[in-house]
Formats: sequence, structure tokens, C-alpha cells
Amino acid sequence: MSEPVIRCENVIKIHKQGALEVVALQGVDFEAQEGEFVVIVGRSGSGKSSMLQIMGGMDQPSAGKVEIAGMDLTSPFGADILTHFRRNVGFLWQDYTRNLVPYLKAIQNVELPMLLAGVGGARRRKRAKALLEVTDLRNRTFAKVNVLSGGEQQRLALCVALSLGPRLLLADEPTGELDTERSLQVYDLLRRLCNEGGLTVVAVTHDVALASRADRVLHLQDGVFRLDRRARFRRPLDVGRDGSITLPPELIGEAMLGDHVIAEVVDEGILLNRDAGDA
Repeated sequence: MSEPVIRCENVIKIHKQGALEVVALQGVDFEAQEGEFVVIVGRSGSGKSSMLQIMGGMDQPSAGKVEIAGMDLTSPFGADILTHFRRNVGFLWQDYTRNLVPYLKAIQNVELPMLLAGVGGARRRKRAKALLEVTDLRNRTFAKVNVLSGGEQQRLALCVALSLGPRLLLADEPTGELDTERSLQVYDLLRRLCNEGGLTVVAVTHDVALASRADRVLHLQDGVFRLDRRARFRRPLDVGRDGSITLPPELIGEAMLGDHVIAEVVDEGILLNRDAGDA
């Protein structure tokens, strides 16, 4: 197996508020491989934002080690690390307007990171058009940001984050302003980029649909990962009018389910566990 795109070892983060110290992360260990789609869920104050900001190079851990795409972020910051981040990490903010320059046209926003990185004009325009195409913004190519809808601006922000072809995309509530149909399109695009392009995605979300499409769902609670669930089976299932769901035999066999299960409502949906009484 190749080296992980993300490696976090015993990451601790303590925020100081005057004389008060608040422990946001308490010894987090975490790895993500190339092409992996990881979702982090948790209640407000669980440490999700701290974790994302540290992985994004916007904050330093109080202790521990963080490597992103082969670069040790816990070494002193310098020009090499900044260049490394521009080339290898894309960030999609919850406030997606932070990704956008309002007085530029859509295609100019997508080209801007490439322009700053010294990418040639023809190559910039080709990639920008391709990103606008896959996010269904082709007809808004030359529209200014302020005339785009909230959903269109969020999809444009995703294009900007992917502009330089990063190895890693960090996303904070990436579909917060999108309706269900547009959200599913974004999910499918991210899934395809992971499967076909080797992009690693780490997203913080409360969106059940996004969590259901991830390879792994990490539950962050009180600054530590309490559950790391890896998807081994994924298939759409129909819900009957009476609320019944028929589980395929292969899923029942894979999960070793008996005649009874325990249903639990969790952040990303409904979790089925084996009933100990069937053992």
C-alpha cells in the first residue's frame, strides 16, 4: 500500500481563552489513503473544525504529528510548505464565498489559482471549462459571482478548490446551500474524482446523504474518534409504504445479521447492529 495522503499521530489541540484552556482534540490518530472518501461527523464543539483547520495548515496542533501529502506540517512553516499546500490541498469553506472573488466572472475565479501558480493560459482555460462543465455551470461561464444563485456559487467554489488538481480536498459542509438534486450531483462528482482521479476527500458534514456515500465515517466526540466505520457494502434500497426495507441476502451475510437487529439513529442515518440475543 502506498503512503497515506493524511497521517495524524497523537494530535492534541488546546485553545487558550484567557486563563481558561479548552481541549479540542485529545490524541487523535488518523490516516487516509489516496482515493479515499472520508466523512467526519460529530456534534458542535466535538473538535471537527479544529481537525479540519489543522489538516488544512491553517492551525498548528499543540502536540502530535501531522503529515499531508508527504509534508510534515509540524515542522516550522516556510515557503516550501506554502507552495506544497497550494499544489496539493484544496479547501472548500462552509462560507463558500471565501473561495470566490465577487467582481470576477465564473471562469476567471476558477482560473485565478492557476494564474497565481504560473499555469499557462491555454491550459488554464481548458481545465476551467472542464470543471465548469462537470459541475453543470457551463452556461454560467462568463457570469459574475453576484448574479449566481447560492447553489451556483457553492458549485463554483468547488471548482476553485479543485482548480490546481489537488491530491486532497478538505470540505466543511460542502452542500450546505444546495437542494437535494444538486447535492447528489456534487456527491457523485466527488465520488467519481476519488474513484477515477485518485482524489482524497475529507468532509465535515451533517448531511446524511454525503455520509452514506463515503468510504469511511468517523465519529468525533469529545476530541477523539469514537467510531471509525468503513463501508464494505453500498447499494440503494427501497422503503415500502409501511416503512419496511428488504435487505439483500449478501448484505445480511456480510454483516452476519440474525433474525433480529438493533436499530440506532446516529448522525448520518440509521445504524443496524447485530442483536446479542441471536448469538
